[in-house]
Amino acid sequence: MLPDLARGVALLGIVVVNAPILGISALGYDDASVATATDRITAFAVTMLAQGKFYLLFSFLFGYSTVFLFTDDGALNRRRARRRLVALLAIGIAHLVFFFIGDILVSYALLGFGLLLLAERSNRTLWLTASLVGLASAGWLIGLAAVSLTISAPAAAAPVLAYDTAMADGGFLDQARTRLALLPWVLASLSLQWGYVFAAFCLGLLAARRGLLTTPHRRWFQRAAVIGLGVGLPLQFATTWLVLAPGRPVGVSADGAAVAASAVGVLLSPVLTLGYLGLLGLLCERSWRPLHLLRPAGQASLTVYLGESILLTAAFSSWGLGLFGRLGAGAVTALAIAAWAVLAVLMVGWLRTRDRGPVELLIARWVNRPPRRSGAWGAPTG
Repeated sequence: MLPDLARGVALLGIVVVNAPILGISALGYDDASVATATDRITAFAVTMLAQGKFYLLFSFLFGYSTVFLFTDDGALNRRRARRRLVALLAIGIAHLVFFFIGDILVSYALLGFGLLLLAERSNRTLWLTASLVGLASAGWLIGLAAVSLTISAPAAAAPVLAYDTAMADGGFLDQARTRLALLPWVLASLSLQWGYVFAAFCLGLLAARRGLLTTPHRRWFQRAAVIGLGVGLPLQFATTWLVLAPGRPVGVSADGAAVAASAVGVLLSPVLTLGYLGLLGLLCERSWRPLHLLRPAGQASLTVYLGESILLTAAFSSWGLGLFGRLGAGAVTALAIAAWAVLAVLMVGWLRTRDRGPVELLIARWVNRPPRRSGAWGAPTG
């Protein structure tokens, strides 16, 4: 139950982080979107509490789900695992090109093939890999923060302008061509967190082996919540203050200190993510009823994730309601929460008669399709 609840919460956190990219600018918030006190407070809260945290939580749960690809005798069903990743890669590319430039499925699919190399290795190997990759990623982010202090503004003005213009004035195919042209820039930006994502994959699989989310671990959850929230919240407040304090320039006008603080915020995000996991574990053990309403969204997480992008792209794009660049951070966040809520409610009804979401069912049919057998002359049959 806890994995599904955590996925449902993570989807809410992810969509409020994605929404500014879908509705304001390729860099997220800009000066106009945080012009009022309410908008700046909203942007501050989203950045402090959600940015980079729920992406990691979702990555942890992705690694956790890998354990279900193992057969009863403990061997990894590599054919099913590969087909699952190929399906995610294909869906992710389509999602990135046609709806959301910051898609995570492509990253998950590519890194997932790396996880398959470790899936049958020992717990010690998984832990060592997660530690080394996480430390390397932390070092990279520290270097990025140091370099950022020497610049006066982000060096991404041209890609941002192309994306923003397409979203505000371009048609559906115009936007798709723009996203496709920006793919190298997007992958370079996303790769900054790939180390943390892969480390979370490894830790998620390790947690599944140890039954961390399926059996009571109250003491561990308490420790994680106290340390993660007690340390993570002050750290995230400090880094976010350097980015979004009153009067600070935002977006393409941000200075090097703000870019460096953003990098440090990502660097420290695993601490608060740990706190969220511990808190969710405690609430689940207490059977906190409101939390259980999130379970259907978590069971159909891929459907909800894609649906959020489709709904918000239709709301913001010029070919839809045309709201891109017209709303402040508060309204954009409210629309994101509404999109998540609508999809969560729809999944409650859908899962009353089915055990998986619509997209999950399609992937399951592809993954579980039996291999085609060869006939007498080596030709495939069936």
